[in-house]
Amino acid sequence: MKNGIPRSSTEKTMLSLQATLRFFRDTQPDAPFLGRLDAFIREVQDGIHGGNYKIGAPKIIPKLKEDKASDTKINICRPIASFGLKDKLILSITNRYLTGVFDPFFIEHSFAFRAKRLINGKLMCPTHHEPVQEILDYRKRFEEGSLHVAECDMKKFFDTVSHTLIKKIFAQFFNRKGMEDYQAQDLADAKRILYDYLDSYTFNKTVLPLNQKQAHFDRFQIPKGEYGWVGKELIAKDYYKRLSSAKIGIPQGGALSGLIANAVLHGIDKKVNALQDGKLLYLRFCDDMLIIHPERNKCEQAFQRYLLGLKSKKLVVHDPVETPYATAKKFWSEKSKSCYSWGNESGMGSPWIGFVGYEMHYQGHIRVRKSSLLKEMKKQFRVVGDLKQILKDPQCRSGKGSIYESVASRLIGMSVGRVSLWNYKQIPNEMCWVSGYKLLTDNKYSRIQLKRLDSSRNRLLLKLRLMVGKMGADDKDDTDSEERSRISEPIYHGFPFSYYYQALKDK
Repeated sequence: MKNGIPRSSTEKTMLSLQATLRFFRDTQPDAPFLGRLDAFIREVQDGIHGGNYKIGAPKIIPKLKEDKASDTKINICRPIASFGLKDKLILSITNRYLTGVFDPFFIEHSFAFRAKRLINGKLMCPTHHEPVQEILDYRKRFEEGSLHVAECDMKKFFDTVSHTLIKKIFAQFFNRKGMEDYQAQDLADAKRILYDYLDSYTFNKTVLPLNQKQAHFDRFQIPKGEYGWVGKELIAKDYYKRLSSAKIGIPQGGALSGLIANAVLHGIDKKVNALQDGKLLYLRFCDDMLIIHPERNKCEQAFQRYLLGLKSKKLVVHDPVETPYATAKKFWSEKSKSCYSWGNESGMGSPWIGFVGYEMHYQGHIRVRKSSLLKEMKKQFRVVGDLKQILKDPQCRSGKGSIYESVASRLIGMSVGRVSLWNYKQIPNEMCWVSGYKLLTDNKYSRIQLKRLDSSRNRLLLKLRLMVGKMGADDKDDTDSEERSRISEPIYHGFPFSYYYQALKDK
């Protein structure tokens, strides 16, 4: 426990590791694993400060953009870069150091991949909740009438950003006033690792050739796999004469990529912020951006400045769509939108705006973004589907009741956290779906969504229990009475474990 609240699983794991190390260093200091651990720690330290270590090329892992691979159409993937353990540690330490050095230069309303700051009296890194709260507070300032909103999302930012541009920008950062306050050798080591990181990977040379090797995707059970790119747009916009000789793209999943994104987009942030008149709200969360202003022309001016900034850095955006929109479905399907009205007007705008997983009504209601809701429901189906395959496996030796309990616990854990009947009122919802939507308000829109998630999960668990029970009945000789009892008893205990209760319990 910590301050009367159960510790998170991450904290408990760390405390267990620290206690184990203390015990062995005190009682068995010659234990072989301690020697190997100390040697590895020295290798990491030498990798950072020795000057000779090079970051190795990452392993590329395809991650499907859709929830399930199709056998009939091309399966577009994003390339996730996985570095070796030593490289991961060195990159993580370097990122923490450089984020502390450069974070004070970035604007306040850039929220992703930032250093800790004071938020509601607690020192913590900003999350996606903070920009949404900024929008809600801003709306309260301008409750009367409509506001004007513009949204922009980039295409393949991490896959298209130029190494030449990155090095130029960081050279300026390393030469900024205030750098003399840091140890010159530490800065030199961090700079070397940063440039090693860039040299270890380019999208056009590391990833793009894999599109010609279906065996690469077959290893991950993805038929007709392909890494999508925007090479034609880069040429059409005259950003590059020849893509083959350009160094483009940074690793997705690498520790330093978030810091690089903030550094590259910082100049654009400053140019838009220069238009601040006390009424402009400009928010950026990595490569997602939102602009709000009571006056349409001021909103449009800020939006155009942002787009020109992206063009100057050879970045591609989803083409902004002009209002009016033909249908609500068309409106929500667009990733970039030119200035539109946020209010009760119809035809030229919308009563809702969406940002980082939330949708906000002009009257202050909050609900889950529809795409995020569907993604969670598909995740429920995937978890149950995976376990159904295990049940059908004749080599499966686990009891069917145990498997059912495992699925039920996993579904509840991923939705509301590790809650129990004795602590469901107090326990914080950590590392679960509900924790990602703690700003939800109790309104008719969110209630419908949350009850829909509960209903979906309940139906899946019922179907699974019936399936397991039938299998138990067919295999009575192999299923003892205790096992059959576990199958027949439902695991789900009602509202303490529901999306609806846990998301709105404080409301």
